[in-house]
Amino acid sequence: MVMGAILGGIATPTEAAALGVVGAVIATVVHKKLTWSIFSEASRNTLKQTGMIMWIIFAAHCFNAAYQSMQASQLFINLMELIPGGAWGTIIFIQITIFIFAMVLDPVGIMMIALPVYLPVINVFGFDPLWFGILFIINLQIGYMTPPFGFNLFYTRSVVPSSITMADIYIGVIPFILISLVGLGIVMIFPEIATWLPAKLF
Repeated sequence: MVMGAILGGIATPTEAAALGVVGAVIATVVHKKLTWSIFSEASRNTLKQTGMIMWIIFAAHCFNAAYQSMQASQLFINLMELIPGGAWGTIIFIQITIFIFAMVLDPVGIMMIALPVYLPVINVFGFDPLWFGILFIINLQIGYMTPPFGFNLFYTRSVVPSSITMADIYIGVIPFILISLVGLGIVMIFPEIATWLPAKLF
């Protein structure tokens, strides 16, 4: 429902997320697991998460407004040009910083803070913004499962048996991190992996 609505032009990503909620409710009803306690708990958790994200967005907007008013983008571009390795050294540096951000911040906050800073640099160096966006999302996913602060690690801890410790989860996630980093490197080396299908569709 989510991807079909977006690709079919029926809904924006935000509206498609609402359709995803409808799909989840339908699936819960079909499996006869929809109860008032589950619905109430899901609503409370949604309110908490939304409130947290809104505060992050508010702070990111303040940062972005200050950043733009100081006309700092050109200064940042000039600093990026000093990074060894030229354009590729810059893109690798950007990926490293996004990876670190993803370990401690919500994706919405990272996008609000990082994209206004990095996109002008990407355009100056002539990289495909779509390709950069795919790298950005892959990096967020990797950071989300990277110790010590990856959010997915704590989500996992909440659903596994009590006999499994955080140390076990930290060790167990290492192969997935390495595989994802290899995937990130492959998409960097071969941009067509990210750009071919969208180019055909749109």
